[in-house]
Amino acid sequence: MPDLICRRHGAKSSTRGTMPALIAVVLALLPVSGGAQTTTPSSGATSTGSLISYWNLPDNFASTLQKMGGRMMDASVAQIALTGTTTDSNGSRAAQILIQAPGLMSYTEGTNVALAFDGTQFNTSGQVPSNQEAILESFLAHFPDSVCLQLASGGIWRRLGSHFKTVAGNPTNYTGPYWTVWAYSPAVRAGLTAGKALQQSLYIALDESNWLIAEVRVVTKSASGPPTVVETQFNNWVQQNGQWCPGQIVRLEGGKQTLSFQTAQCTAGPAAAAATFKP
Repeated sequence: MPDLICRRHGAKSSTRGTMPALIAVVLALLPVSGGAQTTTPSSGATSTGSLISYWNLPDNFASTLQKMGGRMMDASVAQIALTGTTTDSNGSRAAQILIQAPGLMSYTEGTNVALAFDGTQFNTSGQVPSNQEAILESFLAHFPDSVCLQLASGGIWRRLGSHFKTVAGNPTNYTGPYWTVWAYSPAVRAGLTAGKALQQSLYIALDESNWLIAEVRVVTKSASGPPTVVETQFNNWVQQNGQWCPGQIVRLEGGKQTLSFQTAQCTAGPAAAAATFKP
């Protein structure tokens, strides 16, 4: 994805800088516990049983859930299932992504591979893929519904700014996209590993044209070189059965595509039994 520059809404002049540079600076400043200029939400998914309430999220993300179809906020749409095709260095194969309030998730490839989070820990069965961590991150933990569930369950968020645009765009004739970017640091959870899925500091980009999540980034600092950037892009959003879902999920590591998911069908419905998430 191209680098970005930022221009504030209504400003007469632009404050410019590349997105990677901005993220690297903010990463160094982002606190790991409560502090000034941060918001620590209540445990929304717990206090309301298993669903998200509007007041448990920043305003932008409440709009995101409403735009997507209100799922994770109503018992009739407490689960989202995507079926489609995963592609990586091993080729392409049929797969399914399943996300459910208050934070259960699974990824399956027929009967060959099953990766799941049961609310406490990740479990696997079948042939564990060599890129398991990438799948857990990009297809499960960074999926838009999962991000909203994480925000609602606690942690620290910070709005970094709005109206980010690509450097590659024509500065005098630019028509979009424009992004609002948030930083999020999750609460520490027993049974999970710091720096791994569900325990990563995230940079979340919302497309200002529709307030859907366009991208989630993880930036890892290095003592000997530039930070490592992993991007998960959510492209070509489509509406199916009253729900908006990403038509394509793309993972880039250091700017190079390493993993993707092409959605064939998207279906929302009531929660499944918890045993579904214990492969």
